[in-house]
Amino acid sequence: MRLQDIKRYIIRLYVLLQPNGYKKAMWLKRHKVFHYIGENVSYKTTLLPAEPFLVAIHDNVWLAAGVRLVTHSLTCDVFNNMDGTDMYKCQYGKIEIHSNVFVGAGAIIMYNVTIGSNVIIAPGAVVTKDVPSGSVVGGVPAKIIGNFEDSRLKAENFSLSINKSGGESKIAVKDLLAYHPVKFDIDIKK
Repeated sequence: MRLQDIKRYIIRLYVLLQPNGYKKAMWLKRHKVFHYIGENVSYKTTLLPAEPFLVAIHDNVWLAAGVRLVTHSLTCDVFNNMDGTDMYKCQYGKIEIHSNVFVGAGAIIMYNVTIGSNVIIAPGAVVTKDVPSGSVVGGVPAKIIGNFEDSRLKAENFSLSINKSGGESKIAVKDLLAYHPVKFDIDIKK
């Protein structure tokens, strides 16, 4: 096994096993795995792009579990095999995620996409085009479904309602249920 292959294996193993998104992002930054990683980044996903050097992640970016960054397309191989040629070349491109962005679980970001600042990408979204700053996108393919400031205001109002109930600023989910109970239909008595 070549040294480069061993290094790639260690990187992938670390990304797979490290549960803390901040520690994982700091490790990826320290080892210069991506083109760029800013400050206060949380990389919860266990998936690395095939060409991480084509990815730039700015400050205060959170990538949730299962986020996939796709930096290339291999349709060229299908076409080359179909036509018995080597004429078709691999398409690839950069992914750049600007500051203050949340990417929800299972979202896919395709190559040649730039995500602006202050953006929320809904879980499961497939982002195939640039996302303008200040927007919330979701769906397949992703489309604008809201704006960042409305989402921030909604989160602020929720948090204020908890704080008025005597809740602390940082609360574990199990403790949060005391301030904001969850009721399932099956548990409601008729």
